[in-house]
Amino acid sequence: MKRLLIGFAAMTLASALVGAAYGARPFHDRYSFSDSFVSPAGDRCDFDYRISFTLTANDIVFGDPDNPDRVISHTTAFVSHTNLETGYTLTEVDRAVQFLDFPADQGKTVGIIWKLRTPEGNLVFVQVGQVRYTLEGETLKITPHLLPENTAPIVCGLLGGHAA
Repeated sequence: MKRLLIGFAAMTLASALVGAAYGARPFHDRYSFSDSFVSPAGDRCDFDYRISFTLTANDIVFGDPDNPDRVISHTTAFVSHTNLETGYTLTEVDRAVQFLDFPADQGKTVGIIWKLRTPEGNLVFVQVGQVRYTLEGETLKITPHLLPENTAPIVCGLLGGHAA
């Protein structure tokens, strides 16, 4: 009889642990969106400049999906930069992972930030690394030379013009 009670208690404990583990499983979400906008001449470059992109993200959400504790987001961005006066276009495929820790009020983004290619496929500009920040937007740590504050001189020059 004692063995039966011990066996029953062990099964009850095991099922409780499995139920708790199942309830704590992360929520997975996949989404994608596209957009395009034109920056008129004099705003960013000395020519009309169009940026078009499609972003795909795979999120892993820990905790309540409506109020998560942590989120890990794997993103891929397909971007085109076009000089609307000449039609010259640079493209990029960027892959990054973003980690958000809401209780700690911190985030980190790691990966390929820029990887511009000519229509022939030649690589003309790359930036990879990581940036750590508070969720209010304060930079805590950044890979040296990553994300210059103003990328217009680089992109506008590669598109055949100048920054505004």
